[in-house]
Amino acid sequence: MSDFDFSSIEPYTREEVPKVINRLAHNPMFGRLVKTMNPKVDVGAFAALMECITTCDELQYMVMRPLIFQIVKRSMTSFTYDGLENIEKDKQYIFVSNHRDITLDAGLIDVALISNGFKTPEIGFGNNLMKNDFIIDLFRLNKMFTIIRDGSRREFYNNSVFLSHYIHHVLFEKKSSVWIAQRNGRTKDGNDRTDQGLLKMFSMAGNGDFEADFNALNIVPVAISYELEPCDTMKALAVYASQTGLYEKTAHEDVLSIMQGISQPKGDVHLSICKPISGEEVAKCATLNKNERFTALAEIIDHRIHQNYKLHKTNYIAADLLESNARFESHYTTEQLEQFVDYVERIPYKGPSMAAESKLTEIFLSLYASPVYNQLKING
Repeated sequence: MSDFDFSSIEPYTREEVPKVINRLAHNPMFGRLVKTMNPKVDVGAFAALMECITTCDELQYMVMRPLIFQIVKRSMTSFTYDGLENIEKDKQYIFVSNHRDITLDAGLIDVALISNGFKTPEIGFGNNLMKNDFIIDLFRLNKMFTIIRDGSRREFYNNSVFLSHYIHHVLFEKKSSVWIAQRNGRTKDGNDRTDQGLLKMFSMAGNGDFEADFNALNIVPVAISYELEPCDTMKALAVYASQTGLYEKTAHEDVLSIMQGISQPKGDVHLSICKPISGEEVAKCATLNKNERFTALAEIIDHRIHQNYKLHKTNYIAADLLESNARFESHYTTEQLEQFVDYVERIPYKGPSMAAESKLTEIFLSLYASPVYNQLKING
């Protein structure tokens, strides 16, 4: 048993759920959120259903699963997934996922797992999202645990140790899987890369044997792709502002991103559950020196994600527009090209100069084109 007290960051316990459900169902923000996700819902009836729930698993199956299906129906042309044959129902995994949408990335893997008889993982979310009691209640009811990201260097280290022990606690004592993003925050430039610091954090609660520790974790990379990137304009503006030294995150930016990610049209969406990192791959990494082994392991995860990322016509069109050629024209029609060009030209932005607007367009297109380049590297 762990000597740590995880009550401040873990999902609500069975004993806490009924009281929290009652509190949440009577919060005015609850009705507004439900109406955003499904305008046709009777909020009163929905609140009554909520009060019948006694566990986080029941909430996910009875409430969140139907709501996410409504999001799929209203904002996606299709949602598909593959790779369930790569995992087993009686095993626990760390799902390391690329991160494109604050809530839907984890929500969609939950739906895929629940719909096929798998248990859902606990989900890691940054404390930057825990802005008020309503959000905290909603997230912790949905099997989310808090990742504390702020503080001094010493506090960051201590929080990493604490988080590592919690993840081990979930895997080996709770016998549950974990979902966590491959990096701190969403990918805003389209280039999905695993933070080596994440892997180092995983190992902090281990026994110091790299090979044994990582084999025990059962790491499964996950690749999610959206035909129309959630919050694409917001991401491009953020990248542009950071490159010009003007970017400063606003107080409500994350909440706005959550709401826009839910409502924005996303076209075809695909989720791939990749093959777990094998013992042979871990053993090969273990032969390297301390820093190189984490670099090598991160590259293996990235390779899986890039290889299994489903490229959409928007990705190919963006690559051709960036290069001013028709290299990938076999992947889209002239009509689809014209539609995407019109979509790009509707970016609600007026820069101080033509050069600034051109740079923003380049950033926007790169967000879509980067997955194409990553697959090209893999395929030689």
